[in-house]
Amino acid sequence: MTQGLARKLSRTKPHRDALLKNLVTQLLQHGSITSTHEKCKEASRLVDRVINMAKKYNDPTVNDLTKKKIFSNIQSRLFLSGDNNHLMNKIIKEIAPKYQTRNCGYSRVLHLEKRFNDRASQSVLELTQTPVIDPNTNQIRKGNLKYWLLVKNVIMDESNNQEINPLTLINLKKIQNFKSDEEFTNDLLVIKKCIMDQENQVWDDIKQVESIKNLVEKVKSTKLIHPTNKSNVSPIVRQGFQLMDARPPRPEA
Repeated sequence: MTQGLARKLSRTKPHRDALLKNLVTQLLQHGSITSTHEKCKEASRLVDRVINMAKKYNDPTVNDLTKKKIFSNIQSRLFLSGDNNHLMNKIIKEIAPKYQTRNCGYSRVLHLEKRFNDRASQSVLELTQTPVIDPNTNQIRKGNLKYWLLVKNVIMDESNNQEINPLTLINLKKIQNFKSDEEFTNDLLVIKKCIMDQENQVWDDIKQVESIKNLVEKVKSTKLIHPTNKSNVSPIVRQGFQLMDARPPRPEA
């Protein structure tokens, strides 16, 4: 139940703070977590604060005393023991620099099917710019669920000899805006090959490389539509409903 400015999550404040601190720590450590939708929403709000503080810490104009306070504030929002004892270094030197060109939107929440035992709403919370390939181990990393779903949509459209859905191109465009052309192309190749191998589809290097090049060109030419003024549009209309001047006549029996 939501009361006031934040969700209570049916817990006392100390229990709730410990829960959210653990979720934020695990997200920054692994790049993706699965929990109930309400917990993911609250953790997403808190992880944005941590990354903003880490970005401020990296600002060369900030003095040492302020940096010390920022460092302490970040530590107070995380569990830094066991496997997480090097997490501060990772946040400041690896995670925060990836978001220097962004002011917000460091994480995303994706709905999953309801949990089987109690039918609670589940979601995946993931960082938006998690590399597909781990640079240290050269293996595919956990996360990027939205990225994988979009590539799977592309494969389905191509197998049905259809044009790629414009909404798929728009969503890929949002991802491509924060990646270099080379990184974006390599990510698409890795994800597409992995999906096709799992589905036992034939992989042709020459054909697929050409297909990915065409896809990248389509994505780059796609324009994002930004409504200029949403304040004059009714929330009901924005949700896809239609306003009518009068009640329509009832059909005759």
